[in-house]
Amino acid sequence: MKIVSVDKVYIYPEHIRELKKYGEVVVYNDIPDEQEGIKRIKDVEIVIDNWFEMPARVIVSASKLKMICIAATGYEWIDIKEAKKKNIVVSNSPGYGTEAVAEHTAGLLLSASRLAFQARLDIQNGKWDTMVYKGKELKGKTLGIIGYGSIGRRVAEICQKGFGVKILYANTSTNRNDFESLLRNSDFISINAPLTEKTKGLLGKKEFQLMKKGVVLINTGRGAIIQEEILVKNLQLGKVFAAGLDVLTKEPMDKTNPLFSFPNVIITPHIGFNSEEAEYRLSEIVVQNIKAFLDGKPQNLVN
Repeated sequence: MKIVSVDKVYIYPEHIRELKKYGEVVVYNDIPDEQEGIKRIKDVEIVIDNWFEMPARVIVSASKLKMICIAATGYEWIDIKEAKKKNIVVSNSPGYGTEAVAEHTAGLLLSASRLAFQARLDIQNGKWDTMVYKGKELKGKTLGIIGYGSIGRRVAEICQKGFGVKILYANTSTNRNDFESLLRNSDFISINAPLTEKTKGLLGKKEFQLMKKGVVLINTGRGAIIQEEILVKNLQLGKVFAAGLDVLTKEPMDKTNPLFSFPNVIITPHIGFNSEEAEYRLSEIVVQNIKAFLDGKPQNLVN
């Protein structure tokens, strides 16, 4: 049995020792291009993957592959249909980053609402004017959460108990009328949904038109859920007061993206999940997923 961690996933030494009980373990610490990735997974039964894209042609190239263990909650870069066709088990790692992402969401919400990034830029450039950065308080306002899984619910708990906000939410079972009601009535909107066919481009021209003037928008879900050119236009018009974005449509993020030109937009490089505690939980779940598969009782299946 050969197990390969194909890209940049930190697996703790004690967890590597566990995996070595089942066979050879090879761990890489960078993100390969497609050809290099194909070389790495050739003749491999189990692949641990976080960043390396695995479309059908990559999956087909790995003739011995039996399991893809995704070291993440999302899995849109894996061709799930092709894996199923090849009888390859695909497991993800839900829950490991719930606290980290929820706390990062709350941090972006506070920072964006108080124009903290704009203030920091001005101080760096020698400008000191305490009256310029008139922010927004959260208490008594309405936070609309798009995506109400474990992360969305934790965001709600933090903000409701900590800041006294009213919560509206939308999930896969929400009808269009309720979704539009959330857009119309929310002072702050947090996107905590995965990227699916249903959520891709979800927030476009019509959706922004429904939002309140002065809305604060946070996205720690997936960049492509927002139509970025529409967000840019609404920032220019002042419809969106501020935004905090941990994800963009193109990652690694392109420095020419016009969103970087707005001082009232905070952008972090998809780091919401990245805490010491979450890293360890992820390493644990990866090993548990592989052990469960090898014991004939696969868990956290996505296909």
